[in-house]
Amino acid sequence: MPFSNPVLPLLLALGVVFGALAAACAYLISYAELRRRFLRPDQNPRRMALETAVVTFVFFIVAAIVMSFVLPLVMKPAS
Repeated sequence: MPFSNPVLPLLLALGVVFGALAAACAYLISYAELRRRFLRPDQNPRRMALETAVVTFVFFIVAAIVMSFVLPLVMKPAS
């Protein structure tokens, strides 16, 4: 393997765990808000809340991957 990042598995695991928690919270909050609002008949609050949860989960995963590459660069000792 030409590139090995020892921090990636740890941050990816943290991203999955906290991403799932954040996605669940985002779903519950957005579903409660969307259900209270007057929506058109063709709008489904469950589907819209699920889209919000998926975007939240993907954001946490992408943030974990980016941090796995940024943190080793930032944490290098000064030469």
